[in-house]
Amino acid sequence: MKKIKRVLIAAPSSGSGKTMFTCGLLNLLKAKGIDVTSYKCGPDYIDPMFHKKILGICGGNLDTFFTPGNGIIDVLGGCENEYAVIEGVMGIFDGIGGLDITASSYDVALKTYTPVILIIDAHGSGRTVLSLIRGILADDRAGLIKGIVLNRVSEKFYDRLSAFLNEELIKDGYGVKILGFIPVINDVIIASRHLGLVMPDEIPDIKKRIDALSDKLAFTIDVDDIIRIMSDAHDIDYSASIIGQFGEDKSCLRIAVAMDEAFCFYYKENLQLLRANGAELIFFSPIHDKTLPKDIDAIYLGGGYPELYLRQLSMNESMCTSISDAVRSGVYSLAECGGFMYLHDEIEDKDGNTYKMVGVINGKCVWSDKLQRFGYVSVTSDLLSGSVRGHEFHHYVSTADGEDALICKAGSDIKYRSMYISENHIWGFAHLYYPSYPMCIQRIVSDIRNSSPRIGGQRGE
Repeated sequence: MKKIKRVLIAAPSSGSGKTMFTCGLLNLLKAKGIDVTSYKCGPDYIDPMFHKKILGICGGNLDTFFTPGNGIIDVLGGCENEYAVIEGVMGIFDGIGGLDITASSYDVALKTYTPVILIIDAHGSGRTVLSLIRGILADDRAGLIKGIVLNRVSEKFYDRLSAFLNEELIKDGYGVKILGFIPVINDVIIASRHLGLVMPDEIPDIKKRIDALSDKLAFTIDVDDIIRIMSDAHDIDYSASIIGQFGEDKSCLRIAVAMDEAFCFYYKENLQLLRANGAELIFFSPIHDKTLPKDIDAIYLGGGYPELYLRQLSMNESMCTSISDAVRSGVYSLAECGGFMYLHDEIEDKDGNTYKMVGVINGKCVWSDKLQRFGYVSVTSDLLSGSVRGHEFHHYVSTADGEDALICKAGSDIKYRSMYISENHIWGFAHLYYPSYPMCIQRIVSDIRNSSPRIGGQRGE
């Protein structure tokens, strides 16, 4: 049994204020000296990165599709902090396909026994807010919702509205009360892009803005009540973190991981699982560095926004050559989404401009005005030793998509072949979540040790 004081922040829909409130609450708890971490429901890797870079708070993902059964308990049980704030995704009950509760915020709360605070955007509403709350509480059959925060209301109207709502909720017999409100603060709006939030560095003075938000929340939210709700969460009964269950061979592998403005989308649990299997991660920048790091055994090119840095990536010819030479010599490589695009001969931007890339995939990636193959997937290949779960979310299409894996869309009958998989590489648009099938990482590590030549020297023990 493990005590993790925690709460999940949910809402009726996207755009209700979950991200803004979560950032403000995390910042406020940290300022109080509370040992807190953050998690994001679902496959989003941008929000945890945002929390880490701006707030200095590490986080990860909690996803019941990625980790079925008790897997999500094992991931949460590995939390090293006393407190955890979990940000929901979409509407509270919106899961796979939008109509299934599986992989929804509520599903995460249900399977981790986590109390919920509901964010309601009350802008332009009055009594209708009560009907909305009643409907959601009626669907909360496990009684997980413990408090409600109203977003975008004035202080004057909040006093009247909260008194009315609390009175009615008491009459209805719900043990839920209004915990406070988020005033209208235009300076703290966090913009989004086609994959989610814009990058932290793109928002001027973002830390100052969030500091201003948390300063206001200290007066408009009952923070002590939120801490009480977190403290009342059930203890977690888990065997061990799923990350720590694997990796008997601890001989050192050095894996070069692309990490800069263009490539920064990684699941924390993937990196943890690689380390648990004996890998040392060496971070490098395809934009700023001239060549790959020395003495490496493999390359990991994650997702990101390479389309925003095509000129810089193309002009860094020495890095393109370094990666191309390494891959062609047999060095093991993982490439997901943006990293997969980077390995092509060319990428064409929205305006039709073409930029040369690494060139180990004979094809071109081209912008599409609509989202491509969005959603959860299961990726099956004999060379993966089974089926790994993942997620696709991209606007670009490839003229050379590969066909080495069978991709099955969750919640539908859609199947297609895609990706490049062999004994020394896994490339494709899908972001794979390796803890969904940790044997895959063991297979990858074994393939690296058995077949990948080390760049620059002999592999050490």
